[in-house]
Amino acid sequence: MRCAPKAAPNSSLPPSAAMSVGDDRPLAAVRVVVTRPAAQSAELMERLRSVGAVPVAAPAIEILPADDETPLLECVAGLGRYAWIVFTSANAVTFTAQAVDAHIPDTCRVAVVGAGTASACASKGIPVHFQPSTALGETLARELPLDAGQRVLWPRGSLAPDTVADILRERGATVDAPIAYRTVTNLDLLGIVDAMRDRRVDAVTFTSPSTVRHFVDGLAAAGVRMHRLPEHERPRVVCIGPVSAAAARECGLTVDAIAEPHDDSGLVAALVRIFSERPAHA
Repeated sequence: MRCAPKAAPNSSLPPSAAMSVGDDRPLAAVRVVVTRPAAQSAELMERLRSVGAVPVAAPAIEILPADDETPLLECVAGLGRYAWIVFTSANAVTFTAQAVDAHIPDTCRVAVVGAGTASACASKGIPVHFQPSTALGETLARELPLDAGQRVLWPRGSLAPDTVADILRERGATVDAPIAYRTVTNLDLLGIVDAMRDRRVDAVTFTSPSTVRHFVDGLAAAGVRMHRLPEHERPRVVCIGPVSAAAARECGLTVDAIAEPHDDSGLVAALVRIFSERPAHA
């Protein structure tokens, strides 16, 4: 039987009134930290509430425009040169759409890494022509229907490794990879420190490698080291996909589940599975 999380009078978390007696929803009273940027967390927070969880917003990162937007603007000014534009994050869609005023020529096809990125394109009226078999940037780069010599535009985040561009170039493409946005630590993260220290968090969700690293580093700077918490005290860790999971393991965290599919619905399903199979810490 799952134990209810401890309440504290000065907590930054939602009040314990959320723990309604007799609530038989699968995540009733489970406190789940959402580390995704605040502007992108509403849908996941609502999904969590629908199954009884108490979502706790603790955005680990902020997404800001690139320090120098000129390279992206120059690329989008000549979109007609590209056979493909490749999106490996919803943030890349957002900032690129702003730069091109959501207009992409018919000669330039669009590839997305997964459902979240496809949804971001749909919200901007951008048609999607290709999605890989697995929601991974490497898979997209390997499976993209590409002819040697074609030019590909890959707008990316400041922390994205060169892997996608490297694979595409190995396949004979000419790749332009301007920085579309930058990722920085969100100092508001410090509001979760006391809750983590007092064991008032049952689970933490990670939706990108950057949320993992910034969350872990931010807590460590405040004296909370997740990887050193005893097994019976630590929050459960759920990642949206294998790349985020790999980042979590590199930071010394135990990954309890990976979402399947790699989207918000998969995250919630993974949490339900975890808390139906074993108790949370007291």
